[in-house]
Order: sequence, then structure tokens, then C-alpha cells
Amino acid sequence: MTDTYGTFDPADRPGRKAATPEASALKAEDGTELPSFDKRYEENFQGLLYIGSLTDQFSWLGHEFVIRTLGIDEQLAIAQVLKPYVGTGGGEQLAYATALVALCVVSVDGEELPTPIAEDAKLAEWAQRRFAYVKASWFQYTIDEVFQRYLKLEDTAQQVVAAMGKAFAPTASTPG
Repeated sequence: MTDTYGTFDPADRPGRKAATPEASALKAEDGTELPSFDKRYEENFQGLLYIGSLTDQFSWLGHEFVIRTLGIDEQLAIAQVLKPYVGTGGGEQLAYATALVALCVVSVDGEELPTPIAEDAKLAEWAQRRFAYVKASWFQYTIDEVFQRYLKLEDTAQQVVAAMGKAFAPTASTPG
């Protein structure tokens, strides 16, 4: 397992490779070093774009995966993809995991998942296309593994945000 964390530029179109600028180190409560966000998170206003942006690279069954945390638009696109499966019991949960995996995967063995041909394709169309590909082409074991890796990455992002909050919190002052 390789835990190589980088950054994801949310200003880029989904599925496109983003640059990885310099990052700063943060520590968890137990003293372990956490992966860091892009230095751009410190900039006024624009920094909000980068808070929560992490990527992870790992090997599984001889394949190299790169995944990233998702933004709000992508999470809402998952809801659009799920519409036909809502209320189907286990199908809804399986569709959710499959859609999340389809959107969080940046590449497999250096290749991006299929994307709509038109440059101006809408995010919902992009999400539907990737969902259809993963649903038809990948076995549940692969979806489950990538989903679990995504949950770990999201947990790491939460820890980093919490550490950032502590690092940038105002210090208590004493009266007088």
C-alpha cells in the first residue's frame, strides 16, 4: 500500500490532472504528521476552494489507482445519478458506492475513466457516463476496495481540517 497524498485543484474540470504546488505540514493530536493541503488554502477567499482537497495513490490487485476527495457539485451529481435507485433497498446503497467510486477515481494505471466528448459537457452527464462505465465494467470487489479507500481519505481530510482549525485559531489573551 502506498499512501502518497497530493492535492486536487477543484478549479480544474473533473478528471483532468492538476498541478501540485507546495504544501505545509500539520500535526494530528497524537503528534503524527498529517498530509497537507495546498498552500493556496491560506489565501483570502480563494483558499476556500482548496480546503478538503486531497488525493491518494494506492496499488490494488496489480493496478495503480489515484483517487481524490469530491466537491459539493460532484456530491450533488451523485444524487442525480442515484434517482433511479432510490427506494430499491440494497440497490440504492450499491448505486451510491458505485457512483462515489466513479467520481472519485482520477486514474487507473495512469488512464482516466471515460468522459463525455464535448468540452462543455455538464457535470451530471459526466457523472452519469462514469457511473455507467464503472457499473458495467468493474466487479463489486474493486468498487468496495476503492470506496473504503475513499472513506479513509475523507477521514484524513477531516483530520487535516480540524488540525488547520486549531493551527489558525486565535490564541486566548489574558485581560490586563
